[in-house]
Amino acid sequence: MNERPVNERRVSLAGPVNFRDVGGYAAADGKAVAWRRLYRSDSLHHLEESDGALLHERGIVTAIDFRADDELDRIGIGRLGELDIHHLHLPTVDKVLHTLRPPGWTPPESAVEVYVLMLRSGAAAYAATLRALAEPGTLPAVYFCMAGKDRTGVFSAVVLGLLGVSDADIVADYVLTHEVVDAIHARGKRDFPDGADHWPELPSALMGAEAETMEGMLVAMREQWGAWDDYVTDIGVEPGVVEALRAALLTEP
Repeated sequence: MNERPVNERRVSLAGPVNFRDVGGYAAADGKAVAWRRLYRSDSLHHLEESDGALLHERGIVTAIDFRADDELDRIGIGRLGELDIHHLHLPTVDKVLHTLRPPGWTPPESAVEVYVLMLRSGAAAYAATLRALAEPGTLPAVYFCMAGKDRTGVFSAVVLGLLGVSDADIVADYVLTHEVVDAIHARGKRDFPDGADHWPELPSALMGAEAETMEGMLVAMREQWGAWDDYVTDIGVEPGVVEALRAALLTEP
């Protein structure tokens, strides 16, 4: 892997606990994902006043929000709204607590099943995010959900996969969330105390960020789509978007 130590990848903020640079990974054609161009995070409504200067220093101009409509309505964007950063709301679902509960709903059997469902239910949001990131003037950018683990983790696999990052590095990037998962859950219970009532219905692996979950999703993706280029083509992303994304995010190692 071509990456900095974890303490340099993880950006220390007073508010969010899972804000990370996704640069540095070895990519296709001997290139690497550029540092300080793309970040992932848990919810930015937790930003503290002191965090604004650091985000400004990093040059971040776009924040892409995968949270559901009901999450945004309930807790808003906090101090993110005070910063000179464009907030782009691209929810993967409308109501997060009801996503997996249509009539006749039965609990998913595994975290992998949930993540494959996210590849489908979040397709429109993920496609729109790829288009946005490929537009001039959008980077540096950060994308986030509540925990920065599931919806954000699946999109990280999409974008890193498109850039030619290895499965091993995609899994390693996902697993970094496990270091702060206890803090994430504590905040989640405060933000959505009623949401905890539904957790026993979901696979226990979703409580963490285990390598097996992302490994299983990568296998399932290939079984269903073949490759990341095939997946994004299936969800309507134009080839020119992928080319522009690679030009913007890949660099010499």
